[in-house]
Amino acid sequence: MTTLVELKNVSKVIKGKRIIDSLSFTIQAGEVFGFLGPNGAGKTTTIRMIVGLMKLSEGDIVICGHSIQKNFEKAVSNIGAIVENPEMYKFLTGYQNLQQYARMQKGITKERIAEVVQLVGLGDRIHDKVKTYSLGMRQRLGIAQSLLHSPKVLILDEPTNGLDPAGIKEIRQYIRDLAEKEKMAVIVSSHLLSEMEMMCDRIGIIQKGRLIHVQSVRDWVDDGREVYSIEVEHVDTAAKLMTASFPDIRVKIAGSSLSVEAGKEQIPDIISLLVSKNMRVYEVKQLSKTLEEKFLEITEKQEAVS
Repeated sequence: MTTLVELKNVSKVIKGKRIIDSLSFTIQAGEVFGFLGPNGAGKTTTIRMIVGLMKLSEGDIVICGHSIQKNFEKAVSNIGAIVENPEMYKFLTGYQNLQQYARMQKGITKERIAEVVQLVGLGDRIHDKVKTYSLGMRQRLGIAQSLLHSPKVLILDEPTNGLDPAGIKEIRQYIRDLAEKEKMAVIVSSHLLSEMEMMCDRIGIIQKGRLIHVQSVRDWVDDGREVYSIEVEHVDTAAKLMTASFPDIRVKIAGSSLSVEAGKEQIPDIISLLVSKNMRVYEVKQLSKTLEEKFLEITEKQEAVS
């Protein structure tokens, strides 16, 4: 796979305070990389450094083989971005907005504008004034604008902010299509865990300016240990018994059931143990471990260490 974005020990110091601390990661062509973290963690600051709106204090960022530090114009020419909300001329049509943006870059043809309009699905409304657009349509027009110069890297900061569920689903699908069909590297920053789970190939967690974890979404929610709900009588006694007999599993009481994090091969042994102690087992079902649970597990563990 081709690496299109590489951060090398990137740091940002403002007024003596280290806002971003030695970030290093790579993003491949055709990949949607999720940049996840609470508000104030440093996501937007990092994005501002990648797109050249903020200088690096230390380290380097390489875009399509070009260093931001040494060859700035060449590096950023490969980037399309929406940082926070896309700004449009509301009194102009969508098409007229794209024409204005096209004037800022050399070589953008009418054919390219038409291609991008179709790519984001605005063909029916592109000649309507932007003030008549829904928030989702404005987001799509913003993505169209950022794609005009055929960038290899697309950066979207909180692209689903303020959208209704239908708009969120729409934008998510466009982002996935762009990565797969155009072979772009897409960086999406957000704090919406459920959206990141459905949209991204890999996720990097940033906390207090440091990258604390990078992993594929599939590995996040499938690490060999699943969560099972076991409905059993005498849950308190059952929980104590299981904890004593299986010290490596995690057991939580959830109403009349136990939430058990264990390997699949351990479940028959757990049921046999409960039955041998004359405890009635009413139901056993596998639950998916959510990205939210995994995120909280990792960040809480990091808080405990620091």
